[in-house]
Amino acid sequence: MNKHRALAVSFGIALASFSAQELRSAVSDDPYAPLKLYDGKWEATTTIGGEGVMYLENHCAQTGVFFVCEQSLEGKPGALVVFLPVNKLASGGEEYRNTALRPDGSAPGPWNKVVIEGDRWIYSWDEEDAGKKILWRNVNQFSGRDKIHFEVQKSEDGKTWKTVKGGDEKRVL
Repeated sequence: MNKHRALAVSFGIALASFSAQELRSAVSDDPYAPLKLYDGKWEATTTIGGEGVMYLENHCAQTGVFFVCEQSLEGKPGALVVFLPVNKLASGGEEYRNTALRPDGSAPGPWNKVVIEGDRWIYSWDEEDAGKKILWRNVNQFSGRDKIHFEVQKSEDGKTWKTVKGGDEKRVL
C-alpha cells in the first residue's frame, strides 16, 4: 500500500458518523466521544484520483489518556491509530495528535494533527519530496448519521490546495 493511501485510510477514511449538532455536543462534553464512534464497518468509494471501493473495519477503545482504533482494510490488518487530545479550541472544537503503528513492526509514523470542529474533521501531516516540504490534509465533511465526503489534498504553500483523492463513505454496520 503506498504511503499516501495508507495515511488517508489511517487518518480519516474510516470515520464514524454523527449529525453536526451531535458532533459539537460530543466534542464540547468529552473529547473522546466522537472518536468512540469510529467503531464499525465502512464502505469507502473513491471517485477522485482513481475509482474503487474499499471495505474498512475499526475496533476502538479508550485506554486511559490515549484512544486507539485498530483498523482492517479489506479484512487485513492496516494500522493501530493512536489519538491524544491536546487542545480545546475557542470554537468549541478539539485538536488531537495522532500516529499510526503498522502490523509489520516498522517504526511508528510521526505525530500528526486532527482538528474536529462540528461536522468538519481535518487530518493534517507533511512530508519531504525531493527536499521540498509538501503539506497534506484529509478533509472529512459529515452529512447525516452515516455518510462522509472526504478529500485528500496537498499544498506546497499551505494556501493553495489540490485534491488528489476523494469520495464518499457509508457505514455498513
